Amino acid sequence: MTFDIKFNCGISVAMRIRKRFKEKCVPLQTVCAGQLLTFSVEHHRSKFYRTFNCIYSRSKASNSEMISVELLKSYCFPFLFFVVDAMSLSSTNIRILENCINRALLRVFGSCDKSSLEYIKICTGLHNIKDLVRKSHCSFIDKLISDVRFSNLLLNGSNALYRF
Repeated sequence: MTFDIKFNCGISVAMRIRKRFKEKCVPLQTVCAGQLLTFSVEHHRSKFYRTFNCIYSRSKASNSEMISVELLKSYCFPFLFFVVDAMSLSSTNIRILENCINRALLRVFGSCDKSSLEYIKICTGLHNIKDLVRKSHCSFIDKLISDVRFSNLLLNGSNALYRF
């Protein structure tokens, strides 16, 4: 099975500056090879951890876990949920995203058992990542449907978009 997907190299550009300008850039890796169309979140997961480690190392001085959690929500979530809007993620990818958040919360609050972690996630509003992903995806689709240019494509060809 082949997909007619085109990547416009003329308008997609990556540029490096400073010390690493001669290094090779990492290629775009969101589509995985296989019989079904699947997406990888590995690159976004590494960006999430890099951002979280930077923020957490600086927010430890505040001696407040809630400040770290709010910084996690406002600065790290965009890296983690960048791909969620436009793609339908598999349950494996959702588990990977949930594991990122679990590990970050375990680091902020110290080691704790599974029930304590679930309670912390409920108190901080991070208890159901699957619903956050679904809500974000539905919001993206609603915005596309409200746009006249894309509404005809989505409403008339919705069966063709999801059937391979």
